[in-house]
Amino acid sequence: MTVSRFVLLISFALISLAPPIAMSQQSSPQQTSDERQFAPPASCPVTVPPANQFIPPAPYEPGGDNAFLIGTEKLWTVLRKSGTWGWRPHKPGHEQEVQPLTDKIFWVSVDYNWKTEPDPELKVTGKRLDGDAPPLLVTPARNAFPGPAPAMVIGVYVPTPGCWQITGEYKGQQLSFVVWVKPVKQGNQ
Repeated sequence: MTVSRFVLLISFALISLAPPIAMSQQSSPQQTSDERQFAPPASCPVTVPPANQFIPPAPYEPGGDNAFLIGTEKLWTVLRKSGTWGWRPHKPGHEQEVQPLTDKIFWVSVDYNWKTEPDPELKVTGKRLDGDAPPLLVTPARNAFPGPAPAMVIGVYVPTPGCWQITGEYKGQQLSFVVWVKPVKQGNQ
């Protein structure tokens, strides 16, 4: 698989998991009240693109128009510029299940070799910054898009909406980011 296809697949995954309403951190006259309501509050320090964005080493490529990369060559991930994830509640009786996924997170490291580590020793945790919450639920880490540009992927279920700090740890490296998790109206599925 070519590096361009890798970037395209990650961008597609991000777009396909995005809530079905537009998201923005700044209000504009063209926004609907639902869009302004979905934007992160000022009290949630969502991770935004840094002034000096991370450029991954070859053969990887930078993120797309609606996404950006954060981290170092030892551990990085791709985030939506909106800083927002959509959230749906569990069905009663399924509280310990990872489904429905809140999001999939792709992690990359120059130290990751999918051939020798098909089940990466990636640990992902999360904590709510604006209140108490049960722990983040995660799927086991797996390899993603094996080829010249391998990545690790993990599915997460955030148990409550709010401001969440997500942390990935891999081979002694740690990377954290903050997202605003907002309920998606049930009609927007």
